[in-house]
Amino acid sequence: MARALVDDLPYARFGAALPSLPLLEGARGVLSFGRPRPADARVRAFHERAPVAFGLKLAELVSSGALVGSDAGLAVVCGYFTHVCVDRALTPLLDALVPQQRKVGETLDEARARIGWLQALFALRELYGRDMVGQPALREKLQLLKHPGVPWQGVGGGLYELVRLAALETLDLKIEKATLDGWVRNAFLAGRVLGSPLGRSRGLPSYSNLSQRELYQGPDVDLPRALAQALDDARAVLRRVSDHLARGRFTLKARGRVYADFPEGAPSDAAAKAPA
Repeated sequence: MARALVDDLPYARFGAALPSLPLLEGARGVLSFGRPRPADARVRAFHERAPVAFGLKLAELVSSGALVGSDAGLAVVCGYFTHVCVDRALTPLLDALVPQQRKVGETLDEARARIGWLQALFALRELYGRDMVGQPALREKLQLLKHPGVPWQGVGGGLYELVRLAALETLDLKIEKATLDGWVRNAFLAGRVLGSPLGRSRGLPSYSNLSQRELYQGPDVDLPRALAQALDDARAVLRRVSDHLARGRFTLKARGRVYADFPEGAPSDAAAKAPA
């Protein structure tokens, strides 16, 4: 897995982005970052229906080696489970902040999108030492495939089959290749917009220092600590998945051992059920 993350990092980004990619559908999706969007059944399916089962199915398909290269597939699995762990760590924090920080006239969805976007910008600034929106360096972070340039051809057939089969079996979700290709292209285009001078309008506002104490790290919230815990959780679950891959065992009993440490369910519910 470590080798896969070095050699095939864009596929890890693909796996990490996958549960939220339906938000990028259509022309509006390119500019959707940090803005409320209508509820999307596919996003809910990825996040709430059976997120752990989906990840385990990805791993099982990767273990067969028939659809994608081993390293590329492992990178997708790593990225995907990291997304799930980060969701489970940050969703309870966001749930607590929204009622407190909601502005007058702002809907719950609008407040949630605004706060989540600001938290993401603060995290990027802390990680890279500068505000990233409007900087060309941001572009590669939304490049989800290995080849450079606009991914006009979309994802490869093997990667598509990996997603299609796992989504159909565990989420009862049908995904067409043209749809997945569109999501990936829009992620690339969104990176181009956000990494250009046009993207600066989506950057941190001038009053962000106060917002950082209220929304990111202060007396009532410690998002960096939650992120660090999420990465520890991701390492733990990936060690368990790696063991399954090495043994080639994806039986109900083997899956049950994963669920015991990493319960199935939506982010808020699963975080509440997680072992202490």
